[in-house]
Amino acid sequence: MKRQSISILLILLFVIPVSASTPADGAFDFVTASVDKVLTILRDPAFKEESAKEEQYQKLTKIVRTLFDYDEISRRALGIKGRSFTPEQMDEFSGLFTRLLEKIYLNRVREYTDEKIIYGDATMLSKNIAEVQTSIVTASKQIPIKYRVAFKNQEWRCYDVIIEGVSLVRNYRSQFNKILQNKTPEDLLQQLSEMVNKKEAPTE
Repeated sequence: MKRQSISILLILLFVIPVSASTPADGAFDFVTASVDKVLTILRDPAFKEESAKEEQYQKLTKIVRTLFDYDEISRRALGIKGRSFTPEQMDEFSGLFTRLLEKIYLNRVREYTDEKIIYGDATMLSKNIAEVQTSIVTASKQIPIKYRVAFKNQEWRCYDVIIEGVSLVRNYRSQFNKILQNKTPEDLLQQLSEMVNKKEAPTE
């Protein structure tokens, strides 16, 4: 009877799919899938001609907008200084900051020249937050890049990128805090608007 019970258990293990997926696996899959989509577009020979660059840019933009949680990045970049912003100012800040980050990120991405991308481990930092390690291997060095992602509304989204130990969010938070020490949210919005227009000018 005992042998029969063991046999039934073994059969069930093969019949019933056992999921080995963990939250860290989900975070890893999200980041690697997003980066792979970007690389596919960058490597596509159809976009090598200058006349196809705008279409390439639009396709990259769509992917990047599913990768990053811009509202969360904006909130973290302001930190406690965000409390002095009205809801309308926060909306304006998020919109301007999103445009700035997209321009910077996409312009950097388009400089890619088929460097090797290495995917490392995914580590859970808390119940709904993970860090996925990647590296870009150039001819002279290996550049570590960590994506920090959060799981909310049933999906993973990136809220920070750490390149060679430098956090995108902390870097901008430091800059914004310095400005807001002596200036108003409206002053910061004005400066941010000028930065966005300056970044956008060459591509318009």
